[in-house]
Amino acid sequence: MQRQESLSAVFSMYPKTLRILLALLLWCLGFPLQAQPPVSLPNWSELVMEVSPALVVKIQVDSSSGGKAIPHLLEYPDALWPDPAETLYHLTVETRLKWFLSSKSWLGELWFKPDLTALQRTRLKSGKTRNFKIYRYAKGRVYRVRHQPKGEEISSDPLIWPIENKRVYEFPPQISKRCSRITDPYALLLLLSQGGFDKERKLCIFNKKTVYEVTLRREGKQQINVDYLFRDKPVQTTVMAEKIAILPNPMQRDFRDSIEPFELLGMEGNIIALVDPENHLPLLFEGKVPGFGQAKLSLTQVRPRAQPPQN
Repeated sequence: MQRQESLSAVFSMYPKTLRILLALLLWCLGFPLQAQPPVSLPNWSELVMEVSPALVVKIQVDSSSGGKAIPHLLEYPDALWPDPAETLYHLTVETRLKWFLSSKSWLGELWFKPDLTALQRTRLKSGKTRNFKIYRYAKGRVYRVRHQPKGEEISSDPLIWPIENKRVYEFPPQISKRCSRITDPYALLLLLSQGGFDKERKLCIFNKKTVYEVTLRREGKQQINVDYLFRDKPVQTTVMAEKIAILPNPMQRDFRDSIEPFELLGMEGNIIALVDPENHLPLLFEGKVPGFGQAKLSLTQVRPRAQPPQN
């Protein structure tokens, strides 16, 4: 930690161009990214965000434990396992897209630690084609299992669908040196909901096939008109929001394919997030939605987290 703090102090002494060159040099030398301190649960338990009328996203997060997660985690060599009594977070993201004659939905689920270490992500896709993918995080790699129903199979349990294929995404040595932990795109939703956000923060995130170095960069303030329900009561006001750029940069080529775009909440590539500086609610995400174009995903409903009872 002292070495990382001293490096930050040295960086601040030099012009921006030289800092970029120094950063590239450190990358080549394998200096690790600064570890992410544990994050707390946000003050919300559920958010609904919409690009009306085409895209609706419902996000839920709660505290759990290793004991509750372990039965859901696949067993693979060197897979990451929590202690049964360890605190974990469980996040689900339900996405529904309706555009002209197309209708699709995705249900994502993520188990992860408070330091954002990802353990397992699942994604159930419904619509004209259906499949169920499991991404199991392990030391130095990610295992992916893809289930797909046969014909008109209507079983509600995707785990009993036939396994179509399995893949292992091994991390090159430079990524293992650079990244003290690997997290998941969904975990950004918790990080953005924390107070006291730094000017810039970098994380190693596994997307679908590729590890990205994702930079979260504060880019000043932006005024936004908000209109959402909070405890079923309307909130209509103007907020001078924190503008945060989400900037993904692939750290490797895909193992057998071309680089797939970084994805978050149905958006691909660079994304802008606007966050309320007082209550830390994500108010808006702006980015490119495949098949739809540039879009703004706006907050429409908030369910606050229940406060623990006072003794």
